Amino acid sequence: MLPRHGSSNIFKRLLTGALLAGVFFVSAGTVTYLAVRGRTVEVPNVVGKSKEAARKELDDVGLRMDVKSWAHNTQAPADTVSDQSPAAGTVVKTGQIVRVSINLGAAPIGQNAQK
Repeated sequence: MLPRHGSSNIFKRLLTGALLAGVFFVSAGTVTYLAVRGRTVEVPNVVGKSKEAARKELDDVGLRMDVKSWAHNTQAPADTVSDQSPAAGTVVKTGQIVRVSINLGAAPIGQNAQK
């Protein structure tokens, strides 16, 4: 057994390292540790998917979605992802934000749409 003063410092260092590496869940006296940060995943291709489907797919692999822009585009259905960054296939850490552009469909009469 370690001396009392030494074990306290070791415990503090271990706890600090564990808190930096993941998340603890405490329930009914049981501690469950979930290491989410630091895990790498491949960014899925969400171009062409609805905004909701893209958000769900990114969430399922541990990524977050942020809409960076909305634009009119006649080449894709309305309310679908027309662009994403980082690109599909890029390996990133969980928790990273994937920025997407959402298509508004054809531009109203008198406005130019992106081609």
